[in-house]
Amino acid sequence: MIRGVLFLIVFSLALGQVPAWADRDDPDALIAQGLKAMRKGDYQAALDAFQRSHQARPTTRSHAEIGLAEQALHRWVEAETDLAGAMAEKENAWLEEHRPLLDKALADVRSHLGVLTVESGPRGAQVKIDGETRGVLPLPRPLFLLPGTVHVEITAPERRPWRTEAAIKPGETSRLAPIFEPLDLPPVMPVATVARPAKTDQPQPQPQPRLAEPTALKIVGWLALAAGSAAAGAGAFLLASSQAGSSRRLAGIECLAVGGAVALSGGVIAVVTTWRGTASGHETAASISFAGRF
Repeated sequence: MIRGVLFLIVFSLALGQVPAWADRDDPDALIAQGLKAMRKGDYQAALDAFQRSHQARPTTRSHAEIGLAEQALHRWVEAETDLAGAMAEKENAWLEEHRPLLDKALADVRSHLGVLTVESGPRGAQVKIDGETRGVLPLPRPLFLLPGTVHVEITAPERRPWRTEAAIKPGETSRLAPIFEPLDLPPVMPVATVARPAKTDQPQPQPQPRLAEPTALKIVGWLALAAGSAAAGAGAFLLASSQAGSSRRLAGIECLAVGGAVALSGGVIAVVTTWRGTASGHETAASISFAGRF
């Protein structure tokens, strides 16, 4: 620390003196006032004098002196910005003469800071560090920040804000590659819902059940009736067309008897099963009507 202060004093003295007769409001007189405050260790007064000089007449020297005063006050971020800004100027004789000393001062300042870079993102996106705007993409140069965890927010037109936290360490570089999502995402299809009937005090009618199809027994009955009728008919034909005592007449009698019995049985089965199905349907319909009324 002592060596750093001595370096600042020596460096300030090396920048030269101004005429003693200069007016106190003159930019050069303010530079002299700031140098005097630096030698006394009053760095805040020196910074004020250098800033007033720079406001009155911005020069590379006043800009550099501001950065040196901020370095003495341990305002590392501001010192880096001002020193780097002063050294970025071109074709300046004073700067070229004092560049080696300024390079050392800037290196000392940056040793207390970490670096943050943003390597992707749409042009014009705004970069905020802990809520403070620090530039727009693409950044002209890396951001030098104090060590610690910082909150980064990057906003771009028609994009969702991108937020993250970054750990800043002295002498190290943290790189960010944000990916932005469109602000208007495709609409979400609504989920189909089944409308439920309003609740009432009256019971709701139940759907009428479908009548049962003809059962196998009913089908058998109708088939037996048809087959028996055909056999009885054939027997009657044989009986009418044959002579008494012939074998054909006996066959006709057997066909008539068997066919008649089968037809009678099938008819009974068909009629009974049909009647039961019809009665069951009427009974169900009657019960539904009854429930609907009460």
